[in-house]
Amino acid sequence: MKIYVKLNNGRTLKIPAPLGLVKAAIRLCGFGLLVSRRFIPESHLQYIDCVDFKQLSRSIDVLRAYKGLKIVDVKVGDGPDVTIIM
Repeated sequence: MKIYVKLNNGRTLKIPAPLGLVKAAIRLCGFGLLVSRRFIPESHLQYIDCVDFKQLSRSIDVLRAYKGLKIVDVKVGDGPDVTIIM
């Protein structure tokens, strides 16, 4: 997976992200939310409960077959442009 960020000043950042590292970060995030659940306001818990981190981690394996797929392509006139490609 590659993350491209084009800043306002014209600089471009290319960040390679190994899929194993991405999957580990997703799993760690799920565990971290279980630990920090008591500090999250009740109004925000409904959004966190909707995310299944195990299924999200498994979906990375499915996306591995689609090399070159643009997952995120955000272009804002006054901010940085972000593109994530598998």
